[in-house]
Amino acid sequence: MSRVSVVTGGTSGIGRGIVEKLLENSQEGDLIFATYAHHAKKANEFWDSLKPEDQEKLIILKADMSSYEEMMAFVTEVKEKAGHVDWLVSNAGISTYDKFQDYTFEEWNNIVNTNLSIPVFMVKELMPVMTEGGSVLFMGSYAGRQAYSSSVVYGVTKAAIHFLTKSLVKEFEPKGITVNAIAPGFIKTDMTDVLSDKVKENIAASIPMGSMGTTEDVAKAAAFLASDGARYITGQVLRVDGGMAM
Repeated sequence: MSRVSVVTGGTSGIGRGIVEKLLENSQEGDLIFATYAHHAKKANEFWDSLKPEDQEKLIILKADMSSYEEMMAFVTEVKEKAGHVDWLVSNAGISTYDKFQDYTFEEWNNIVNTNLSIPVFMVKELMPVMTEGGSVLFMGSYAGRQAYSSSVVYGVTKAAIHFLTKSLVKEFEPKGITVNAIAPGFIKTDMTDVLSDKVKENIAASIPMGSMGTTEDVAKAAAFLASDGARYITGQVLRVDGGMAM
């Protein structure tokens, strides 16, 4: 049976890196669903960069993961087109650098919905069609382990994702589905590109490996957690942070 993978936020940054790794390791007949929320240009650029044989395996769909309705429409399309899911990667997420004192209730709810609530219900909806021995992977963050005043809400949602990962292990136990998370540190993406050169230098100096990570670093870790080599690993949060926690 062909392998079906779902990656939210899969057309840029870490999500794109994971989709590219999936395509690299794919077999004939495999199918990958990737979502984007707003940046159609990036999604189109990603699509145009692919070889025709990879385009045949990839379905890119617009779905704003802060919206329950759009998430449900996406889930329905996956069920109708594929019928089952082997690997589910909840990667879509947003943040803010607003000061805590400037938060609005609407902004807080939007980030909590996108990073936590919608992923929970997406997993719930796809759970019945996940195959035995499949895998669920959440995208956590170093910020979920170490508090940062620069984005209180982001850290809170990622800490919740880490706990959710452990909490869902028993729910998926009957079908032998693993549930894990990756907690990236500072990774070179659009989110970190906005930082000043000085801040980037200070970050690199604080990392034992001497530099920020790449999307490839995270994608390799994700691919491992979905492989047969990780069949006995579940309920874990894998740090991909260059040793920042040391």
